[in-house]
Amino acid sequence: MNLTELRGVAAECRLSPNYRLRSATDAEFLGLAYRSYQRLPQEQKDRVLEGWGKLITGIGETVTLGCVDEMVGLRFLAQTNLYFLCKLLVMYSQVEVETHEYICNNFFVQKDPTFPTFRAFADDYADLKNRLLLVPRGGFKSSIDIADCVQWIICFPEVTIAVMTGVYKLAGDFITEIRSHFTLDATGQVDETTKKPTYKPRDLLDRVTGDRAPSLFQILFPEHCTPPGEGLQTEFQTPALSGIREPSVRAASIEQALSGSHYCVMKLDDVVTNENSLTSDRLGKVNKQIGINKALLHPYGFLDVIGTWYDEHDYYGKIIAKELELAEKRGLQGNIHGSIDSGRLDSNILVKVHLRAALWLTDEAKRLGKIEEETTEADWTLWFPQLLPYSFLMDVKERDPEVFAIKYLNDPRQVHKIKFPRELLMRRTIPHTLLPNQGVIVTVVDAAYSTKSWADYTVILTSLIYGGRFYVVNVVRGRYNEYELPAIIAAVGQKWKPRRICIENSVGVKWMNPELRREMQKLQISIPIEYVSLGLGTKAKSKQLKAKPVLRLLGDERLYFSKACEGLEELYTEMEQFTGTSDDAHDDIVDALSLLVSQFASYADMGSRLETVNVDYATHRRESELSDIVYCSGRYAHLSATNPLAQDDNPRTVFQMEQAHVENDSGMVDPFSDLMG
Repeated sequence: MNLTELRGVAAECRLSPNYRLRSATDAEFLGLAYRSYQRLPQEQKDRVLEGWGKLITGIGETVTLGCVDEMVGLRFLAQTNLYFLCKLLVMYSQVEVETHEYICNNFFVQKDPTFPTFRAFADDYADLKNRLLLVPRGGFKSSIDIADCVQWIICFPEVTIAVMTGVYKLAGDFITEIRSHFTLDATGQVDETTKKPTYKPRDLLDRVTGDRAPSLFQILFPEHCTPPGEGLQTEFQTPALSGIREPSVRAASIEQALSGSHYCVMKLDDVVTNENSLTSDRLGKVNKQIGINKALLHPYGFLDVIGTWYDEHDYYGKIIAKELELAEKRGLQGNIHGSIDSGRLDSNILVKVHLRAALWLTDEAKRLGKIEEETTEADWTLWFPQLLPYSFLMDVKERDPEVFAIKYLNDPRQVHKIKFPRELLMRRTIPHTLLPNQGVIVTVVDAAYSTKSWADYTVILTSLIYGGRFYVVNVVRGRYNEYELPAIIAAVGQKWKPRRICIENSVGVKWMNPELRREMQKLQISIPIEYVSLGLGTKAKSKQLKAKPVLRLLGDERLYFSKACEGLEELYTEMEQFTGTSDDAHDDIVDALSLLVSQFASYADMGSRLETVNVDYATHRRESELSDIVYCSGRYAHLSATNPLAQDDNPRTVFQMEQAHVENDSGMVDPFSDLMG
């Protein structure tokens, strides 16, 4: 990057959307810049002016007071605008405004080098000091984190930074990259006066243009630059301030001990890895070690956590869970913006959280109720299209869905998640006027019975089955004790008159069978009751196996919900939040739907084949109605001359028939009545 290009970038970055000084006038900005510059010792000021003067004269310009103002302003812009610093360092010049400027100038700490010391700045800082950044792999998160370390050093030379990684080699690489920004190139010459080797600003390759030019960063901040070959592999010390015992930056793996050291800033960069997140024991050890190392941070210090979310129970997952829990508990939902499922989450309660997926559905695609299988590239918003294009992401998803969920969606829960998008549920909701006039009505009950308590919800779900499709017409959901539940089920039976009631055979649920029969007898109804099982298995696997057939029927347009259905909003909410993991707070409605599909899917398939002729013939509702009137079918079947009940003006109900049978066989009939008259 040459000076002309730098001037153009600086002019743009002065107006960056999230830059805290974008509204400052030029005079105000320059005044603050000189306050920062005046903190330098005179010797360092002379070095800065000398290097800047050589640059100006080298391009044929004259050194004036305006040139000095420009230099002071550029230094201050690099100290206060992290996005500009990324451009200035050249290595990170591929950052984009739409993708990275918010992260640079809002998420990371906005530093103020007009304060005399780091401690003074930290004590005055009013925003949250703990941060969590989760963005896709290849999104420059660690690069920006390194640039942030550089910015801390050029703002406050006395700062001490601890960088912790999941692997020791990465710790060394982190320091190597930080040092590279401050390391000069040897000229191959010797100073005639001091007889020491001389050095010059490093020649840098611009990855965008392919040109080489001296590091303008090193020209602007020569007081921090060092000769090549100095320092330890895992440490960097700025020469701008002598007498500091601790290095400016020290890196270590998360499992190393850093006792005896205390730091102003702590960076946890990819401390959770694929290897140390394989088992719950390893995760527990990593989480414990993080807690131990956090004690090395000064009470007034800053903690930045950057990484890839491998497991919902790792350190990152615990932070997010705590934020969501506190938002609910303290009524701070306004501090949570977006959601994990949407691919965009920002939180600001105890920790400043910024999570982004590589892509998410557009508002228009959501409005149309599109699900993933129906989408095209136009239905997605890409987070970083320049380096993470749609074709690349879809290729990763096709080859390895687990890698895609973890590294590009930032949601490890997606690996095993069963998703019921609200958009899809709403598309499968129809007016009651479109329900078939015939079919079989059935009821299923997920009693959520527990020997300890009735804290879970009981769900009583009623569905019409016709043409191979399920139409959910009623959902009753609530907490009922052992005295209330039989009466509630019987009341549903009286209202909807189902052909059969299936109750999930959980532990001890059959206790209510006599009570349920008595309640039905009170209402003069008799409905066959069957206790069925959905099978056994681990809690997580069982949930997934049960829910998948329901999702398949939704996708195949074979499961619908009536708009007149009671409890429809509760159904939407629970199914939308369902994950198929042990974290689900409630899954009673999904269990009831699974029971419905499990018990009656074969009947629906058979009904679909039997009713094909009717469906093809009666393509419209009115035609179907006329056909039923003419042929005494459907709702008019009772008028048929072949129907035995049609011959009786007051036909007995099924209940009355059963009661008559009971009376005849009850043993109360006098065996001698025919003899005695």
